[in-house]
Amino acid sequence: MAQKRSGPGESELRKILGGLYPSYGELLELTAPYTHEWKSYGRAHGWQLKIAGKGKAMLYLSVQERSFRVGFAIRDKEREALLNSGLPDGVKADLEAAKRYPEGFPLRFSVKGRSDVAPVRMVIEQLMSMRASG
Repeated sequence: MAQKRSGPGESELRKILGGLYPSYGELLELTAPYTHEWKSYGRAHGWQLKIAGKGKAMLYLSVQERSFRVGFAIRDKEREALLNSGLPDGVKADLEAAKRYPEGFPLRFSVKGRSDVAPVRMVIEQLMSMRASG
């Protein structure tokens, strides 16, 4: 019987992400107080890392060849705060145009270079602050 994997290993992640591995590590370090759980949704979709606090997802991270995607479900009050924050205008426009789902407003990032990490980090830091106080 095959053993169920608990996510991609570090060497596999280093190989897939290449030069972006340190950026991936930076986000993991930032979210260290939260639970990190790899989930597989089948071969076609690969692995997705769910980072959650108090049973609620903060973000989902999926690793791709030399890049990774980060997705958030932004709550109503968080959306207003993020729209009035120092986030780049393009991110605010995406959030403003997002359709509301039961989980919240989707906000997605594709990280293909080091400079793509800054707005993701800003969102994580603001969400951590808001969720810790609320």
